Amino acid sequence: MKCFNCGATLKNTDYCSQCGADVKLYRKMIQLSNAYYNKGLEKAKVRDLSGAVGVLRQSLKINKKNTDARNLLGLVYFELGEVVEALTQWIISRSFQSEKNLADYYIEEIQNNPARLETINTTIRKYNQSLLYCEQGSFDLAVIQLKKVLSMNMNLIKAHQLLALLYMKNENYGRARSELKRVLAIDKTNTRALRYMQELDEATGKHTQQEEEKQNKDVIAYTSGNETIIQPVGVKDNSGLLSVINVVIGLAIGAAVMWFLVMPAQQQRTNEELNQAVADYSEQLDSKTAALETLQSEMSSLESRTQAAEEASSQAAEQLAGYENLLNAYALYAQNDAPGALEALEQIDRDSLSENAGTLYDEIFADVGTEAVDELYTTGYAAYEAGDYETAIEDLSRCYELDNSRANALYFLARAYHRSGDTENAKIYYQKVIDEQPGTRWATDAAGLLAGL
Repeated sequence: MKCFNCGATLKNTDYCSQCGADVKLYRKMIQLSNAYYNKGLEKAKVRDLSGAVGVLRQSLKINKKNTDARNLLGLVYFELGEVVEALTQWIISRSFQSEKNLADYYIEEIQNNPARLETINTTIRKYNQSLLYCEQGSFDLAVIQLKKVLSMNMNLIKAHQLLALLYMKNENYGRARSELKRVLAIDKTNTRALRYMQELDEATGKHTQQEEEKQNKDVIAYTSGNETIIQPVGVKDNSGLLSVINVVIGLAIGAAVMWFLVMPAQQQRTNEELNQAVADYSEQLDSKTAALETLQSEMSSLESRTQAAEEASSQAAEQLAGYENLLNAYALYAQNDAPGALEALEQIDRDSLSENAGTLYDEIFADVGTEAVDELYTTGYAAYEAGDYETAIEDLSRCYELDNSRANALYFLARAYHRSGDTENAKIYYQKVIDEQPGTRWATDAAGLLAGL
């Protein structure tokens, strides 16, 4: 365990042996974070992935630099099909620990496989399209899109859940149950899947109860001695002569029913089955025709889609690089390296960032800008005093570029050029001091020195 103040290795005491900082609370926080990590690891091993996510996030709230917990959280997200979330966690982990970090291996495994990156982009795009279809009421098209998504990424939990909901809406309870079982096979304690399963059980149980009530209405039951007799409604219990008469009448009616009703009914049933088969075939034909038209439409726009996918992949790579630079800037900012953080920020295209990332960019830039200007002036002036005019010119020029109101930086920049023997640039910057800071002692001194050149 390292000291949070000086980075020295801590011993079994409440104070750092090197800087004397009180590390009692810090030690407890690290131990609590590691305890949550161990608990998350146990849950992940038994595929309690939802529980593992919650526990690992708690670990990172206590210690955001716990790279073991962050790497494991990325692996859990990856197993849940959330590849973007997994990459985010690994990139943050790499910013905190740049060497001997398993996150490097995980990121390289994905980045070195362009086909996998394309598959990830495609699944995200198709899942979003299925959500749009649901909003528009095109549930059949949403089912088709979700099946395509799951054929490319079988572990995408949210796609299984949405598909199960669509099946439940269409009262296709068997398929809905299969999708929810797939979710629970990946994440055994997924709360949403368990809730859907409970609703599914209630829906199927209610349906079964209605069937039983319907059957009970068609029969009556009564007790004769020690026996319970169940008979259809309308059947009378004849005995004696009435029984014989009923048997004879029944035989006659049976023969008549066979001739006049059963045979025509059998023929009608056969015709209905044939008509149903024709209707099913027509429905399948219409469905296949619609699918064929959709495929033809997709084929006609394949070239433009391919180009768009390549552009999206390129943009995703650029955006990923921007997020890496932003995380690097944040790490340097946390280490109080204002110039380094500012240099990292300048490599980022601000417009390519999301809203939250842009807010973080602005906050870091606002804090490090003033600090960087002050630090550049301090190092530049120190170099000027030490006679290191090359370093002085570099730092003071940078200071003036960031804040052109710094008259002292501009004046000593001119002096550094003058003393280094570069009289041409010295004349230019002496004149800038005179023009931009009129009436100040800097302008007066610059005018005297300019006259002597």
